Amino acid sequence: MWKLKREGTRLRELIAALLGNLYEPALKRRHDRWRIVQPVPKDRGIALTPKVAIFLIYQPKGVARSILATLRWLVANGYAPFVIANTPLSEADRAEVAALSWRIFERPNFGYDFGGYRDGVLLLKEWGIAPERLLIINDSVWMPTRANSTLITRLEAADADLVGGIIHRRLTRRNGELRPPHIESYLYLFNAKCVSSVPFKTFFHLYPVSSHKRNAVRSGERMLTNAMTKGGLRSAGIFSPDTFVSLISTQDNVQLNKTLEYASLVDPLLIEENSRLLRLNKNEPQWRQQAIEHIKRCADRRRFNACFVYPSDHLLHM
Repeated sequence: MWKLKREGTRLRELIAALLGNLYEPALKRRHDRWRIVQPVPKDRGIALTPKVAIFLIYQPKGVARSILATLRWLVANGYAPFVIANTPLSEADRAEVAALSWRIFERPNFGYDFGGYRDGVLLLKEWGIAPERLLIINDSVWMPTRANSTLITRLEAADADLVGGIIHRRLTRRNGELRPPHIESYLYLFNAKCVSSVPFKTFFHLYPVSSHKRNAVRSGERMLTNAMTKGGLRSAGIFSPDTFVSLISTQDNVQLNKTLEYASLVDPLLIEENSRLLRLNKNEPQWRQQAIEHIKRCADRRRFNACFVYPSDHLLHM
């Protein structure tokens, strides 16, 4: 029954996404007409710098304290935050956000994150602003989780035109579909070459804004990296399943045991396998290899940073 319900949900989502392809282009044109006539937002508490961060927030229940922490982190790293709010802000929230922002743009939640990203990119272009570095992030993750985070400096040091947090390897699906590598969509850093390039401008101009998650993921997250790469730009991610597995393979048994102890798994067979390994004698020669192979299997099936939060934080410093 649960499989039937899952497939039924998937079918409904597919039908809704296909129907969205028919009417959402008209909604996109209407939204663009709305955006063009909006007055230029006034400058707020932070001055414009050569480094701009488009920070997409969706906070319908009020701005969380973590949003303000992220804004302070961006400012400390030399970025002028351009906040795109996909819900209206209260007067109190707007005042707090404004003190830590360059500009704020409140918009309807059309197209989710990528809809907001696109508005931010197009607005910068309309205002004649071409940043030396453009950071695009959203509030679906906490950044930073540590006060001494080096995430931004690692992004800036990467030898690529587009850099992200996690990049996924090329994947061939069961139906034979080839899925190119892609960077997860909550964090992108573009250099000046990328921001001024034809592929970048074309992608955001033509992006088919959709409020159906299936369409948004396929046309946004999975296509952005591919579009930049096809346009001759270099893409990279700081983290990947491969870098995670390589690091895990070098850890001692104490760290491997902690990785298993704090694992967050959903597959029943992997949960049982994890429990069995935790019960075994860690000093047995075969235990280490079994633990590493188990962790690799988990990382192949699920997002490694979701399964293994402990090493992602303590060893990779994500």
